[in-house]
Amino acid sequence: MKNILNRKNSIFKNINYPLAAFFLVIIIGIFTLFIKPIIGMADNGDFYRVISSNGVYELNPNDSDLYNGYFYRHYGIYKYNNDIEKNFISTQGIFIKIAVYISQMINKNFILDIRFMSWMFLFVEAIGIYLIVKVLINQVTEEKHKLIITLVTIFIFCDTTYLAYYNSFYGEAINISFFLLSIGILLNMAEFNKLSKLNVLLFGISSFIFLGSKQQLSPVGILIAVLCLRIGFKNKEKLFKGLSMVLAIGFVISSILFYKQITGDFQYINGYHAMNRGILLYEEDPDEVMKFFNLNEQYSLLKDTTFYDDVTLVNLYDKQLIEDYYKKFTTTKIISYYITNPRAFFKMLKIAFDNGYSIRPNAMGNYEKSENKEFGAKSYFFALYSTVKEKVFTGNIVLSIIVIIGYFYSSAVRYIKARKINCDTMIFKEEAYFYIFLVGISQIIISVIGAGDADLAKHVFMYNMSFDLILIYFISIKLQKHQVKIKPKINK
Repeated sequence: MKNILNRKNSIFKNINYPLAAFFLVIIIGIFTLFIKPIIGMADNGDFYRVISSNGVYELNPNDSDLYNGYFYRHYGIYKYNNDIEKNFISTQGIFIKIAVYISQMINKNFILDIRFMSWMFLFVEAIGIYLIVKVLINQVTEEKHKLIITLVTIFIFCDTTYLAYYNSFYGEAINISFFLLSIGILLNMAEFNKLSKLNVLLFGISSFIFLGSKQQLSPVGILIAVLCLRIGFKNKEKLFKGLSMVLAIGFVISSILFYKQITGDFQYINGYHAMNRGILLYEEDPDEVMKFFNLNEQYSLLKDTTFYDDVTLVNLYDKQLIEDYYKKFTTTKIISYYITNPRAFFKMLKIAFDNGYSIRPNAMGNYEKSENKEFGAKSYFFALYSTVKEKVFTGNIVLSIIVIIGYFYSSAVRYIKARKINCDTMIFKEEAYFYIFLVGISQIIISVIGAGDADLAKHVFMYNMSFDLILIYFISIKLQKHQVKIKPKINK
């Protein structure tokens, strides 16, 4: 028996866990995205603005099942010049154009199979998971604990609710893959002190692709800029500091430019929802709200309506409405309202956290129509984690608050300890995870202020990512059999 156990331990010691994680992502992704039944995400109407700007169009625009019910993987490629106004700027366009180019290289039939794009996201995630697992197991002594951490990481981030986004034109596909890659690079710099110019540049590129996927993420650029400055101070080399400084300035500028892209329809839609699906939601005295914003009290009749309602009380693009309504409740004015009315803000936070654990919106189906599934049917292949998480946390803001306080407390203890022993590695790692935390929380706050409860599950999507990354980190800490004794760094 002892010999058998020794052989098992020997087998575990020979496993390259990060590499195993890389291949598990690829294998599970292939079964989910490429082998029938092929899983993807149905279009909720958002695809048009992305694909039309990148030379792609829907093959069956009049199909009654096109929206929400079924996932479509084939799209047309414009044969000639695309005259549609290209007013939607997103880093997602890079991958659509690459997919179109590869597709035309292979079959030349002007039909794009969306999987020409999804394999890129899957590969990027696999690299990110490889780097993250490498960090998580570094200070874990028991081989079985390394195995547990690897499997838990795969269990979470290969969940179908995450992977299904790759077979879609939603910005979340970029969010998942390139956030994981950027975090993997960041944590490797922290854990292994690999503060090279190449790693900083790779972190900057992957973070920019992540940041540029959705205008809603524009404030995150400021967080990344601060992080770049922090990294710059950790290396005395002038060229390294200069590169970090340039990246920080670049992210501030990018953040401003991406934010300024929220104009026209986006601005009106978000503003309309911020008021009628946010501030006025469940409000007992809407006329008082109108007075705060110096709006005509008749506009309170729009309470609880959405911009997409089939029948609207007014023409939502009317010039007078733009002047007398939309321009009156600016972002600054909305923030001031929530500051002076914390009860209303807490109401919206509760709704946001209720949606903060739903990785996959309920409205969209995952199957192709040819699979003969009912309209809007969901895939639960490899989706146990997302299902359990949603049931445990949804509707329980107290539990969310406990989790957040628990994270703050444990992180503060580790950070203070690292400061006392002057351990740069631990300090930098805790700062990196605090950045991850801030990305998630910022999206909760930005979504509430910017668009109320409209399409909230997608707007607070990054909270899911942050929650899951911190959860895995917490598990890795608990599974360390012995507390690693870190020698204080002696400043020469």
